[in-house]
Amino acid sequence: MRNNAVALVLCLCLRLLNGEAQAVQVNFSGTVVESLPCSINNNQLIEVDFGDGVIIRNLDMTHYRKTVPYQIVCSAPGAVRLSVTGTPTHFDSAAIQTNAMGLGIHLELAGVAFTLNTPRSIDLGNLPTLIAVPVADPVQPPSPGNFTARATLLADYQ
Repeated sequence: MRNNAVALVLCLCLRLLNGEAQAVQVNFSGTVVESLPCSINNNQLIEVDFGDGVIIRNLDMTHYRKTVPYQIVCSAPGAVRLSVTGTPTHFDSAAIQTNAMGLGIHLELAGVAFTLNTPRSIDLGNLPTLIAVPVADPVQPPSPGNFTARATLLADYQ
């Protein structure tokens, strides 16, 4: 009998608590992805040609400046980071090492040195200007000859 009385009291308490309560089912769904895909330059190679007239004594960060043409298209809006991966020179962390000793390609993003392998946040609606300029090692300038350098431009969601 005692168990019945406890059960009755419990039922009355639950009924009082639930008397004015409403219940609604909640469903959760989504898709987990590693990152949203962005396309840089429509997945085409970006080439910057400094030509045949790069004079060693004029490698002073002002001569031979070139804008690097690039476009970024992402599948959804969001915060994006841009980085350049490559081998920096020993004399400038924002310069890509070329195949010519003593010569690098210094990069600037929106007018500021763009340190290699270091992502920076950008606005997809207003892409910052990327500038490349050949620079010489102040201790050991390059010898005359052809040069090339390679790096990877990377855009990823934060």
